[in-house]
Amino acid sequence: MKSKIVYSHNDYWCKHQIYDAIAYGCDMVEADIIYMNNKIILSHSWRPFSFMCYGNLEDNYLKPLSQYCKDNPDKTMWMYVEFKDSNKHIIELLHKLFKQYQTKNLRYTVSALGSKWYQKKRYEMAMKFYKKYKDEFSLLWKETELEQQYQVISVDLYPESIWHF
Repeated sequence: MKSKIVYSHNDYWCKHQIYDAIAYGCDMVEADIIYMNNKIILSHSWRPFSFMCYGNLEDNYLKPLSQYCKDNPDKTMWMYVEFKDSNKHIIELLHKLFKQYQTKNLRYTVSALGSKWYQKKRYEMAMKFYKKYKDEFSLLWKETELEQQYQVISVDLYPESIWHF
């Protein structure tokens, strides 16, 4: 029987990102990412829709998640990053951030949808990142390696209103 991983799907819509997910028993949080102005931004939409951004990956996820893992060394947490952009700068910046916030009990998984024509470039970018840094971070590709090893359960945490931003 596979171990379970419960993950918060798009919890950046919530007022208390990460902490709501942890309070509900999630082991993994998801961040859809794009590159903008030398930062990795949280957004479910590609860059032309930049008005639909929810902060940045470092401040909203990696800093607090890394600290949570340091404060709770017996708890393994997963950071799931889904590429929504194919900007070439995203690879090195994401590598820098993963390295900076790496802790013993924080695991990383990545992916990008690739079945539609407009998703192929971001899928290729995510795969390039995955192949380049797989060993350094013990990365797992979510839809194959992670889901072969674990039973992954997605939970949507809806805020009182997604218009609270």
